[in-house]
Amino acid sequence: MNNEILYLSLVPAIAGILIFILGRKSRALSETLALLGTVITFLIAVKIFGQTAVQGGVLTFWNEELRMDALSGLIAGLVALLGLIASVYSVPYMRREVKVGAVPAERMGVYYGWFMIFLSTMLCATTINNIILLWVIIEGTTLASIILVGFYWNRDAIEAAYKYAILLTVGITFALFGCVLLYSGASQQIAGGIDPLKLTEIAKVAGKIPKSIVLLSVVMLLVGFGTKAGMVPFHTWLPDAHAEAPTPISAMLSGVMIKVGVYALIRTVLIFYPFYSIVSTLVLVFGMITMVVGVIMMMMQEDLKRFLAFCSVTSMGYILMGLGLANYLGIYGAIFHLLNHSLMKALAFLSVGAVIYSTHHRRVPELGGLGKYMPFTAVSFYAATLALGGIPFFNGFISEFTLFIAGVKAGFPWATVIAVAVAILNVAIFFHLTYQVFMGEAPENLKAAGIKEVPVMMWGGMLILAFLCLLIGVYPQIVSPILNEATKAVFATIAMP
Repeated sequence: MNNEILYLSLVPAIAGILIFILGRKSRALSETLALLGTVITFLIAVKIFGQTAVQGGVLTFWNEELRMDALSGLIAGLVALLGLIASVYSVPYMRREVKVGAVPAERMGVYYGWFMIFLSTMLCATTINNIILLWVIIEGTTLASIILVGFYWNRDAIEAAYKYAILLTVGITFALFGCVLLYSGASQQIAGGIDPLKLTEIAKVAGKIPKSIVLLSVVMLLVGFGTKAGMVPFHTWLPDAHAEAPTPISAMLSGVMIKVGVYALIRTVLIFYPFYSIVSTLVLVFGMITMVVGVIMMMMQEDLKRFLAFCSVTSMGYILMGLGLANYLGIYGAIFHLLNHSLMKALAFLSVGAVIYSTHHRRVPELGGLGKYMPFTAVSFYAATLALGGIPFFNGFISEFTLFIAGVKAGFPWATVIAVAVAILNVAIFFHLTYQVFMGEAPENLKAAGIKEVPVMMWGGMLILAFLCLLIGVYPQIVSPILNEATKAVFATIAMP
């Protein structure tokens, strides 16, 4: 009985409920409860991370209905870390939104309450070992974040929230059908006394489930959880939701929420790799299509947040590529890129949020020369650019290069060529954007507005993420044992024939 698993999602849920009850009339109390809840949650996640991702242990609770291994511990640690940074960042950012009249002060309790519930559902998803409960909690992450996506309550925000709700709900319904099919197929193969709802038990009989049931359920799971992960062609909710949500929420959506969709795919789809090669091929093809569409759409964007949203689509393509290669190095590289993308994309969104905070603009043609006035933000965005562009000495380069090697070793040189071409385009696009926003001369209207650096509660977390991107890029050995444990955890759940 490892009670930490229960506390991991219970603490932020209780904090959210307290904010709804006590914090509606006091912005300061809402902020305090949110900060306290995220700090305690982070400390619990650190302990679990050490026991699982570092030591390679497996924690269970409630007769293994809740179960966490190294992969679960890694993703939970990322969710808790970014949740803490985003909550601290939210304090000055949302105060500014109240000051300029973007939202009324009395709605801050709604913001922080749903923020904590959203955090709780994502953490809970990493603990579930029951296939139906996993679907329920994945849907819960959507329901908890709908109000946050539409928080500004203007036309664009409401449209984005509506689109987000409809597309993800329809998509996740397919995942429900896939989960029910898997349960039905597994229940016929599992002996009495063993729960066919448990993911670990389904994995043990994956090779015995009829092929027709497997293929149909895999397609439905790819559509359902792939929609959550931003996989093309089910990604159309992502640009609107990322663009219209408050920036701290955009960082959470891109940094960790779409990774929860990937986590669900790993737990439900990869178990069939040893028995049906077409499953991994399907994941690989979707991954390549996703990265190509993502980078093409990046070139067409003038809105900074929509640009970063499509960059997330491209990065999800790399992660799916690694999973689709179906070898140890490919899955290792996919988990590595998942880790790196969480850090560098959260950094990019928070940096853009700092630009919006100081300039009240987010369209590229309206910006320029900000590096002179916002040095900490500029350094943070430069780090995000170098990392997302895959430049040596930053973490994005290491994980992308790992995927390139894995593609060649797995016998898919065509996939590697496409991935390298996309990476080159990615570098060019990011450098062009960075030059336009932070270099050259600032427009006269921005100079007259008196641009200045954002508060330390905003740039402090940004510099921490920038440091981590650089540290992992210079010294990747610091995370290699953790990634190795997470990869072994994935293969431990796959019953080899």
